Amino acid sequence: MGGLIAYVIFTGGFIGLALVLYYALKTVKLI
Repeated sequence: MGGLIAYVIFTGGFIGLALVLYYALKTVKLI
């Protein structure tokens, strides 16, 4: 999963999506 996030940030066009996925994963961990 980290590789996917790194690729998204590398493209520089979907950083917002990467942040959404990051917070979504954090929420899942908290539950």
